[in-house]
Amino acid sequence: MTSLHASDVSLSLSGQHILRSVSLSVQKGTVLGLIGPNGAGKSTLLRLLAGLKMPDAGELRLGDQNLFAAPAHWRARQIAFMPQEVVRPPPMTVRHVAALGRLAHGESGGVAYTHPKVTEALQKTGLSESADRPAHRLSGGELARLALCRMLCVDAPILLADEPVAALDPAHALMVMSLFRQAARMDGKTVVIVLHDLALAARFCDKLVLMQNGAVRAHGEPEQVLAEPLVRDVYHVSTQRIGRVPVPWDLCS
Repeated sequence: MTSLHASDVSLSLSGQHILRSVSLSVQKGTVLGLIGPNGAGKSTLLRLLAGLKMPDAGELRLGDQNLFAAPAHWRARQIAFMPQEVVRPPPMTVRHVAALGRLAHGESGGVAYTHPKVTEALQKTGLSESADRPAHRLSGGELARLALCRMLCVDAPILLADEPVAALDPAHALMVMSLFRQAARMDGKTVVIVLHDLALAARFCDKLVLMQNGAVRAHGEPEQVLAEPLVRDVYHVSTQRIGRVPVPWDLCS
């Protein structure tokens, strides 16, 4: 039930084609990275996979279930979504904000506040010592980790994250990507992440979907998708490899 599928999904906004016949499949226990230049349609596709926006054409399925035919409360328990925009929370403690993730299960108040998944998520994201701090006073990087923490508290089989490491320093970016990979490999989660960092995508993702102009340009193993000619054509940059990891190196003329 935890595989996620998009079949020939298209979407237009204000007469502009945002997604063009996009198809992909993500299996249980897999980390899939959505990569591509700005405006390629990555974030829009992620919102469709989360059930937050309906396509003009095509189908989205979670296992054998049509995503939009299922009740909203069922989707809320199956899919945890971390948006790109980190909103500064109201004057609540870090633990209270994290515990909001349990609302998908109908839990609130003390039940949610003391739930073992909340304590576990705080520990995994390095926020245990900050649990009683006012959340609105956290730094940008800490707020990004709190957004991840809240998502983990849902304990959904599907994790969707839009640029979760954009505001993080290298150490915390590695920690967050390690958490996603652990969630897939050890907990059997299905993970889809929008990324701009090609090195992190190559290192932590099992599969990559390279998007360009609203369509899938390439889909497969990181070494195939991040081949030099393809990266040069889509991103207009050359790369140097450190081991198996490609690093954008210079602009192409």
